Formats: sequence, C-alpha cells, structure tokens
Amino acid sequence: MGAVVYRVVGLVFVIGVVAFAALIVVSLGLLAIYRRTERVRWPRLSAFAASLLHSPLCKLLRFFGKPTRVLDLFLIEAANAVMAERFARAGPVRVVVAPQCLRAGDCKAPLHPENGYQCLGCGRCTFAELARAAGETGFRLFIVPGDRFAKRIGKRLAVDAAVAVACPSDLSQALAVGMRMGVATAGVPLLRDGCFETDVDIALVKEAMRRCGRLSS
Repeated sequence: MGAVVYRVVGLVFVIGVVAFAALIVVSLGLLAIYRRTERVRWPRLSAFAASLLHSPLCKLLRFFGKPTRVLDLFLIEAANAVMAERFARAGPVRVVVAPQCLRAGDCKAPLHPENGYQCLGCGRCTFAELARAAGETGFRLFIVPGDRFAKRIGKRLAVDAAVAVACPSDLSQALAVGMRMGVATAGVPLLRDGCFETDVDIALVKEAMRRCGRLSS
C-alpha cells in the first residue's frame, strides 16, 4: 500500500513539474510575441500565466540580462484586454487613482486623510488637466500617497470602475488582483518610474476614462 502511495505522489509531482515547465515555456513564447509585435495574443491565457508565474519569469529575465519591465507591461495590457468588456459596462461610481509622485516638486496641495492630495489646479503638473478630464467624464480623481490608501478608497466608495495609474511593477500586480476579484479596471503605466516628478501619457488616461461605461444601459 505504501509503495502505491509513493508512486502516486511521485507521478503527481512529475506531472506538476512538467505542467509548470510547459507553462513557463508558453509564457515566454507569448512574451516574445508581445515584444516583437507589441500586441498581446490570447489575453486570458497571457494574463493568467504572467500573473501566476510573475516571480519565476522575472528571475529568468534577470538571469538572461533582460529587463523585467516588459513583463509588467505585458501583464498590464493582457489584464486590460481581459477586463475591457466589464470596464465598458461599469456602473456610475468611477474613480481615477494616481500616485502622488506625479505632482510637481513644489506642489502645495494639502493631504486629506481620506481623499488624498487635493489638487489646487496650479497647472505645474498634469493633475490640473487630469482633474478637468475626470470631471467631464464622470470620474473622481484621487491622488494617493500609497496603495493602501487606494484600497481604502475603493472599499469606502464601493467603486464600480477604476482607472489606475502607477509604475509598471506595482500596476501589474494591482491589476492581477483586480482580475481575480472581478473589479472593472483599466491600467495606465507611468512613462518614467521613480518617487519624484514622474510622468504619464495623459492621453491614454483620458482614453481609458472615455471607454468606461460606454456599453452600459
């Protein structure tokens, strides 16, 4: 009896290792296609594989001297594609959540304990324009000092949809969690990472806001 159990356990282990290796190979193949064409193929499979194997894939890319940023961008685009229809049918409670590092270095915006930094509309960074665009499309803009702050906003407001702006490494993981929870999200990565005076393509943020709820009744 014991020998049978050991054989079954061994077989299950071998199958698991083979399946893991096969998924790694598939993930690398999908990532290679994305790097060559700048398009995500089979987004559900891509998002599942990239989120499930994010850590080992990052280690493989570093081992071969490749940047891990491309993996995060790949996961972001895959997640956006997977959530596109849900996002287009989202309800009216919509937010844009962006990091405080986009602010100008001499920003005077006060920090509200529940709503984050309150843009004064001075025009020294992109937030004044983003705040106007958010108001025109039925969104509330939140400038947050961290991801925990963003999570509290989502829970407190029972958000129907969110446009998330963040560095690729943080954004990819946030969108992976959003997919598992079924949250209607669209992610826009920062053009330049860092903790001070970063940048984002504001046209992409505006485009994401326009897509939200366009199929809702």
